[in-house]
Amino acid sequence: MAGASVNRVVSPGPLYCLKVILEKEGSRSLFRGLGPNLVGVTPSRAIYFAAYSNAKEKLNGTFDPDSTQVHMISAQWQAFTVHFSQEKSEIVSSHDVHPLVTSCRNMD
Repeated sequence: MAGASVNRVVSPGPLYCLKVILEKEGSRSLFRGLGPNLVGVTPSRAIYFAAYSNAKEKLNGTFDPDSTQVHMISAQWQAFTVHFSQEKSEIVSSHDVHPLVTSCRNMD
């Protein structure tokens, strides 16, 4: 295979993609999909903070207040809670594609 050539496709950089998007679609297109994304993320973040703060509040009475044990156990509890409460919504939201990625793919 000596002398074989390899055709490499060079992907345009993020700044080039941003420039093309701004030229073709305008600045509003950069925020397309933000609303549905926030609707999907907000419940997860609310559960995250509620689980962490409730666990921390309860554990501060058992361990030294604001100790390493309190923070570590609270973080583990919130991770467990969020995982089992948001499992199905994560599967649905994993299929979303950011507009910047879509636009870069369609630059032909």
